[in-house]
Amino acid sequence: MNTLHGRFLEHAALTPRTPALYTDAGVMTYGELDRRSALLAERLMLRGAGPGVVVGICAERTENLLVGILGILRAGACYLPLDPKYPEERLHFMVEDSGTRLLLTTSTARDRCPQGPTVLLLDDGTDDPAPAAPRPRATLPDDTAYVIYTSGSTGRPKGVAIRHGSCAAMLDETDRIFAECDLSGVAAVSSVCFDLAVMEIFAPLSRGGAVILVDSAVHLPESPHLHRVTHLNTVPSVMAGLLDAGGLPPSLRSVVLGGEAVRRRLVDRVYRETSAERVFNGYGPTEGTVFCTFKLVPPDEDGEPSIGTPSATARLYALDEELRPVPEGEPGELYLAGKGLAWGYVNRPRLTAELFVPDPYADGERMYRTGDVARVLPGGELEFVGRADHQVKVRGYRIELQEAEAWLSGCPEVKEAAVAVHGDALVGYVVPSEPPAGREAETGPWLDAALQAGITGRLAETLPDYMVPETVVFLAELPVSPNGKLDRAALPEPPAPLAPRTQQPPTSPTELALAELWGELLDREPGTIGVRDAFYDLGGNSLLLVRLAKRMSQRFDRRVGVSDLFRFRDIASLAEWLDDSRQDTTPDAVTEARRRAEARRSAVRRGRPTSG
Repeated sequence: MNTLHGRFLEHAALTPRTPALYTDAGVMTYGELDRRSALLAERLMLRGAGPGVVVGICAERTENLLVGILGILRAGACYLPLDPKYPEERLHFMVEDSGTRLLLTTSTARDRCPQGPTVLLLDDGTDDPAPAAPRPRATLPDDTAYVIYTSGSTGRPKGVAIRHGSCAAMLDETDRIFAECDLSGVAAVSSVCFDLAVMEIFAPLSRGGAVILVDSAVHLPESPHLHRVTHLNTVPSVMAGLLDAGGLPPSLRSVVLGGEAVRRRLVDRVYRETSAERVFNGYGPTEGTVFCTFKLVPPDEDGEPSIGTPSATARLYALDEELRPVPEGEPGELYLAGKGLAWGYVNRPRLTAELFVPDPYADGERMYRTGDVARVLPGGELEFVGRADHQVKVRGYRIELQEAEAWLSGCPEVKEAAVAVHGDALVGYVVPSEPPAGREAETGPWLDAALQAGITGRLAETLPDYMVPETVVFLAELPVSPNGKLDRAALPEPPAPLAPRTQQPPTSPTELALAELWGELLDREPGTIGVRDAFYDLGGNSLLLVRLAKRMSQRFDRRVGVSDLFRFRDIASLAEWLDDSRQDTTPDAVTEARRRAEARRSAVRRGRPTSG
């Protein structure tokens, strides 16, 4: 069937008792998912949903999320994914820009939904057939299936509209590529605002497999259905964190890495440290319907992995500035065409015309200027070289540096701003509106924890967390080239963070043990960590939380999950929780923490370092 959801309907009719979805709350069969989404589609049609109508869905990651998406598609409408964890201002923009007038949510997520659209609750107990519901028109290949927003260079995100025909072609290709893979348990770990979620959900449902829905990749080790996971799609940085934490199950058989550069070292680790038999490198912008190249990376291949060959849904050209093919082995800008190509950006005709240009090698068709640079290797595989513009990827998310800079420059504390990527982290460079006292004559770079907290706190109210700089470096002025433009190459490395001794040091045995664990992961002296410091404020991130949960479980001889670390964000609350929940607070851990603390105090008194 030539739609995103058509194959799901076929499997639901043939095998209604087969599990389709596993969540923390339990299991849902194909038949139940079919029944509930059909009833929802009727309710939606009575409220005007149909072809060309955008319906938002803002729900937590439970069975209601999939019921909602399928219900929207079955009503003939297209869905707009709205992650309730996103800032209110961003969700509001997406709803307004897309013209969304009808929105699905739950009683839990309703307070996070933008105001304006008519709201329909997915968990209001309504489970009866809608009276006199109209029959939906058959969905056509050119109908829009979903709209996903990506970063925009002007500070304004842009909505990418993807057609059902493109989705069906993508699913045909996943069938071919994953023909030998076990999709009986596909982990769905990506935000629905990230197009990889489309493949995570619909590839298994199109094959009769099951979706294993979890909050995020860092929560995967805590899923009660972890042992069912056979296939995982994720970005390389997240995979590295899961490997570090030992959070992958022995049932895992295939892995797709994408969204960031894939390195041979990581592929080798996946083969060596998991039961995976196949590791793929996938590449593709949102405008190409999830992916447009794939490479099965063998375990014994030398060199860095290529991004593979074009899929059946795509034509890819490496072209020069005159749109002529570059010679084999030479870098050229990558242009994308084919069945998977989006029709353009929602309400952005000028930008659509600028980036979706006539294809000189296929009459009457268009191609998309990706901004990526690649070279064609002998044999036809493509090697990713870099970007031709200022777009970057952090944890798999596309970020226009100019958009991040526009938001940063809008903060009242900021006179001028630039943004760059160092390692896996987004770094902001700021010329402050008013230099702090004592810094007037300083050229920088310097760090200012209080000023950074004010700036990043303001940004977090508006932007998704992946667009908020992890570090803000302060400068007297931004470096410029001879023509007066920002010289990105001259932006300095972030200075090492200052580590003043905390005013609220850990004192109890449990606090001391926790400070040691934090210090090991954050590469800080335990004495610089206060009981009221938050893990994230000291440089932690979601991937380190996975490792922290594992180490705490080992040290305190009890199960500690990432969700617990989100509930108790500082050492004081964590220690109180640990002490309250079990009175025998792991004597070995406490004794060792006391020994090391005493060794440090003795070393300080003697004026020499310790190796403990």
